[in-house]
Order: sequence, then C-alpha cells, then structure tokens
Amino acid sequence: MAIRTYKDVADVPPSLRPSLPSSFDVVGDIAVIKIPEGLRSHRESIGRAILRWNPKIRVAVEDHGVKGERRVRQIGFIAGERRTTTVHVEHGLRYRVDLAAAYFSPRLASERRRIADLVHEGEVVADPFAGVGPYVILIAKRRRPRRVHASDANPIAVELLRSNVAANRAERVDVREGDARTVLREIGPVERVILDLPHSALPFLPDALAAIGTRGTIHLYRILEQAEEADTERQIRSVSRAAGFRVVDLRRHHVRAYSPTQHHTAFDVTVARGSRPSGPDRSQTGGHTSRTRASRASGRQSGRTARRSGARGRRTRR
Repeated sequence: MAIRTYKDVADVPPSLRPSLPSSFDVVGDIAVIKIPEGLRSHRESIGRAILRWNPKIRVAVEDHGVKGERRVRQIGFIAGERRTTTVHVEHGLRYRVDLAAAYFSPRLASERRRIADLVHEGEVVADPFAGVGPYVILIAKRRRPRRVHASDANPIAVELLRSNVAANRAERVDVREGDARTVLREIGPVERVILDLPHSALPFLPDALAAIGTRGTIHLYRILEQAEEADTERQIRSVSRAAGFRVVDLRRHHVRAYSPTQHHTAFDVTVARGSRPSGPDRSQTGGHTSRTRASRASGRQSGRTARRSGARGRRTRR
C-alpha cells in the first residue's frame, strides 16, 4: 500500500494523531520539524516515519527555534544520520548548508526570487546579513548587477558563502566577514540594500541609508502584528528624513505567516537624497501595491509577479 503521508506510518497513540504536524521543512536531504510538547516523547517515532515515507530524506531533526545574534537554529536529532550539513537546491542553484551553524530557511525561496527580479542591470547591491548566500548568488546569476557585496558576522556562514559563490560561479559577488555597520560604511555608495534580519533590522536602517548614493532601495524585514505595520512605516519615514532622505516610495507585503497573529513582513523603501517629505499617498496599506508608479530603482514587479519557486526544500505538507 502506498504511503501518502508520514502520518500513515507514525507510531503514536490514536488520541495524539490529530496533533501530528501537518507540515515541515526539507533542506537538502534533512527534514526539520517542530513537534508539539504533547508529542515530544514520540519524536523518534515521528522521525522514523518521515524517513520511511520519503527515502530521499536521510536525516530528521527537531527544530527548537532560532536563537542568538547569529540566528543559529537549535536542533535535536530524532532519526537517521547524525549530521547537520547538506546541499540544498533552490532555483537551480546549489547551496552548502549547515543548519546548526548558519541560518537558512527554504520558506523564503519565493521572496528571494521576488527581490532578485527587482534588481536592474548595473546596480550595486549589498546584503550585510548574507548567510550562506541565497539572495546574493541568485541576484548575481539571474540578473546583471555591477557588483554584489555579501557579508556576515558569522565566520562559519562566510566560509559556506565563499564555497557557494565558487560552486555556483557567481563572479560578481564580493564576500567579506564583518559587522554589518562596518561593512556598510566601507562599501558605499550602493543602489540596493537587503536587511533580512527580521527580529532586529530596524536599528540598521541608518547605516543602510548612509551606504545609499543619491537614490536607492532598501528591503527591510520585520516580524510584526498587523497593527504594528503602520508604526513601522512611520519609523522608516522618520529615520529616512533624519538621514537627509525623502521617501519616494514605500511598499509592504506579507512574506509569510510567522505565528497565528504575526507576519514576516517586507518593507520596500525607495529613497532619494533631499529634505522634501513624501506624501501619505505613497505608502502601501493593507498589503496591497502602492497606487503610485514604482520608481525605476525599486523595479516594476510586485510579489505577485515573482516566478513560482522551484526549490526542493519548500515547506511541505504531509
């Protein structure tokens, strides 16, 4: 009989079966699953069921969350080989990943493609939280940037980043290890900055603005309740004005649900040097596209036009 889902072969009491997670991440050949507290005593059985259901998965680990300044995932082995390294394929590009040493989420594959599609020929792009390189390598390989500055404060992430840049022959990527503020001071001027540090990106906005030349776009990510999004827009405008920029265009959209009440939210902020404040009609509200035409620097595609991800590690419902 064909096994349709790992739940079909999970050895757990019938009363607990409704609590089995309906989805989990797959990174390369590693399954990463969050297990409810009531099922933790059965986590090994759940891991073995996942491996039995899909023989291509060689490792099953329990996800205890991302912690610390370096956003390192805390994991526990529940079945299969005892390793955290793998090779993940996303949009046809291959990435060496170490889940226990450097942050990587396959759930952001579509967002990475959306950002790459906004990059124009000849742009200089900076990603000071580059991790193992999924944003910068995709941009370098699929677009025609003049230069992509990729950096991270985590030395293990930088080692993997260098390896991935070489393996994918991403020749326009300049890799360095270092604190985001220091790197942003050294590399300007740039036309685009990616601040994908959703729990603490906002304090880096002044540094990103300082790296922008006369005009550019900053992609800033936050984990927010929907009621907090308008306040974040106000903060972005205030910080930009204090830095001597006017906000030409400000758009936001929900990348993915983070919790029942929170979203991983992207703010696409196009700025130009000057003191004239932007009007309120330039903001996006309620997750819809701004009524005004996007600036050339911010591109002309919305998240709805991004190509569907071909990543193997997309969040999987089982």
